[in-house]
Amino acid sequence: MFSKNKIVAGLKLLARITGGLSVLVLVWSCGSVTSLNNESGNGYLRVPFVRVLLDDTNSKATIGAVGSFAIECISDNEQVIYYSNSDITAVIENTHLVVKTNKGAVLHEGLKEVNFLPRGKNNHLKVNNRTYRGMIKVLPNGGNVRIINVVYMEDYLKGVVPPEIGKRTIDEIEAVKAQAVAARTYAMAHLGQYGKQPYDMKSSIIDQLYQGYNVENKLVNSAIAATSGKVVFYNDSFVNAYYHSTCGGMTDDIDHVWERKETPYLKAVSDSGACSWSKYYTWKEFFTEKQLRGRIEHFLSSDRGRDFKIHRIKDIIAKDHTPGGRVAVLIIKTDNDSFRFKKDRIRWVIGRTSDPDLILPSDRFSVDIERDAAGYVSGVTFRGRGYGHGVGMCQCGAIGLARIGWTYNNILSHYYTDIELKELY
Repeated sequence: MFSKNKIVAGLKLLARITGGLSVLVLVWSCGSVTSLNNESGNGYLRVPFVRVLLDDTNSKATIGAVGSFAIECISDNEQVIYYSNSDITAVIENTHLVVKTNKGAVLHEGLKEVNFLPRGKNNHLKVNNRTYRGMIKVLPNGGNVRIINVVYMEDYLKGVVPPEIGKRTIDEIEAVKAQAVAARTYAMAHLGQYGKQPYDMKSSIIDQLYQGYNVENKLVNSAIAATSGKVVFYNDSFVNAYYHSTCGGMTDDIDHVWERKETPYLKAVSDSGACSWSKYYTWKEFFTEKQLRGRIEHFLSSDRGRDFKIHRIKDIIAKDHTPGGRVAVLIIKTDNDSFRFKKDRIRWVIGRTSDPDLILPSDRFSVDIERDAAGYVSGVTFRGRGYGHGVGMCQCGAIGLARIGWTYNNILSHYYTDIELKELY
């Protein structure tokens, strides 16, 4: 089932497989877009790679494939290649990686890096039973393993667009194309964002939700192919292509939502109710005074690093509003103090009663206060619109606009003002 080859004996494998690795090293070391030969004879295709952090919270990773795969084991003084058609486990022992067979036998130990590469056409790797295109790199990270998927940008998008835009129909494909371009632009603009870390993107909503091969579908793949290499530029630079679920009728200026500098292409725009079909177009959350006080205490305790208690709430004031209608300053008054929360931070302070693990859907809300006989707050209803931060493209708005015949470039130009679409490769 397994065969072991030292470097000399493995030169043919290296020529076929780790020739690709040398390209990856080039990409990682200089941050440039690699040129690959175009077999059609029309010059060169520029095809960027992206390194996606899949997980770094466990002490081991189990890697397999649909077919056979190669395992490149690298230590300080040795590079060894193995082949397998059964699962392999990489586990941390004494700060180094140990590679084991599916029966627990040690294949190699004392490693600083292990690379897994699928062999053959239409073969993909599996990490803890989730399938991915490209190759998998495993690195030690303290007492855990760091699992990184190194994948072509277009293949990366196939695992990003479906969970980000949801299941769509053919009459909504222009919205899917817009999402593909926005996601590609975001990824290209953030290559190397983590500095010396060995990855460019995280697979969660911290960057973009990425779920690999399992979520791919034909409609999304066709939209990605139709927009291949297309990105959004402003003044010869990638835009920060932020997007969110539902704007509630109006997006917002980035500097009014976050502590960021003013950005010309991220301004408040109306979508004329294009996202009104979303279930989050309107929403409400009710809190008793005790529940709301508990949420605020929990936030302040986490924020200040110590247990923090506040007195009974006397008043809640939405003082200022953003150009897009979101609450910019929320003031909570108690018997002996006043607390001011600003911008998107407000969502994290308030949270939800319907699900304590979630934050408030958006900052675009009004406050309805119920008071007791003594004038204290007894209950609060937040009546709001939208879901998400409200900056950049409204995904449900894009879908609504696609349904009435807007093209993807029209959609992008609407939500990102004064931009230019370019084809990189």
